[in-house]
Amino acid sequence: MDSINAAADILAASEYAIALTGAGLSAESGIPTFRGQDGLWTKYGQPSNLSYRAFSQDPQGWWERRLSDEDTPGNPTYDLKDAVDNAVPNPGHLAVAELETMGVVKSVITQNVDGLHSRAGSRNLLEIHGNRSYLRCISCGSRKPRATYIISDLPPVCPRCGGIIKMDTVMFGEPIPSATLEACSAEVQRCDAMLLVGTSGAVSPAAQFPLLARERGARIIEVNPVPTQLTPAAHVVVSGPAGEVMPSLAHAIRTRAIRSR
Repeated sequence: MDSINAAADILAASEYAIALTGAGLSAESGIPTFRGQDGLWTKYGQPSNLSYRAFSQDPQGWWERRLSDEDTPGNPTYDLKDAVDNAVPNPGHLAVAELETMGVVKSVITQNVDGLHSRAGSRNLLEIHGNRSYLRCISCGSRKPRATYIISDLPPVCPRCGGIIKMDTVMFGEPIPSATLEACSAEVQRCDAMLLVGTSGAVSPAAQFPLLARERGARIIEVNPVPTQLTPAAHVVVSGPAGEVMPSLAHAIRTRAIRSR
């Protein structure tokens, strides 16, 4: 409880705290991670660093393979789709959303593509790697829920500009959409506290955000069951699953708010 109280003190005293979340948070909802012992890439192999180039060179062929993989067990696309379709937000997601509702956390930057933060109630949300339930035009950047598209021809084209449509998730070799990256950078520059939940700190540019925030004087709180590459940069480390730690952290902050009335 000492580390939870220390984290609660930092967040309660902050003027602009933000959260950065990663795969470890959604793993507690049954979403497979990519790396690690049971990760999708460990099981099936990491995608090519030229994935986006392959899409750009043959978008029709990419879409044909994608739609086939989604319906065929035994590949990472199917496994992830099946897991996301059946997942629900866990107490960690709900606690992050509660902290936003309380006005403690101003925004959430997530590396996850499963949409569970939105379903939990987070509103000021930046999905730096995209959302697998959305499609995006590579020409104008328009994003819409996949369910609103009727995919009759391959590749699908944007009704706004006629550009080629791809999954919203960011591929290897694909630049993160500039508007999203700029918004994330602005939040990092503004924050005076950053709450890290379930992120290993292994994927850039998100892995650099806590380091940049700390350089500017922000206090860093890490919630993770195991040490990570970002642990040395944290001012407070709360060891444990997000589904257990985050509700306790939200409760500690609520208690402080009640006492201060």
